Amino acid sequence: MVISMSETYTHPSCASTKHNFTKEKLNKVIRKLLKNNGINPNKAKLNKDGQLEFNEIPNLKLHTLMLEVEELGLDLKLTKKTMIEIR
Repeated sequence: MVISMSETYTHPSCASTKHNFTKEKLNKVIRKLLKNNGINPNKAKLNKDGQLEFNEIPNLKLHTLMLEVEELGLDLKLTKKTMIEIR
C-alpha cells in the first residue's frame, strides 16, 4: 500500500518587473540559478511533463532559489509530496 500526500503553495511574484521567458530561455535561466546556488543541474531529471525533478535539494538552497526566481518577476508554485510505502 502507498499513502501519498501533497501540499501545494502558490505565490505570485511581488517583483515590479515581469519577464516573459520562452520555455528554452526559462530552462537556461533556472539551470544557471541552480548552478549559482551550488546545486548540480545535471542531477535534474526531465519528466514526461517537461518538469525538472530532483531527489533532494537542501532547504536553504531551495529557499534561496525561490527568492531569486521571485526577483525575476516569475510566479512560484511549490508542491511537496510525501509518499509512504507500506509492505
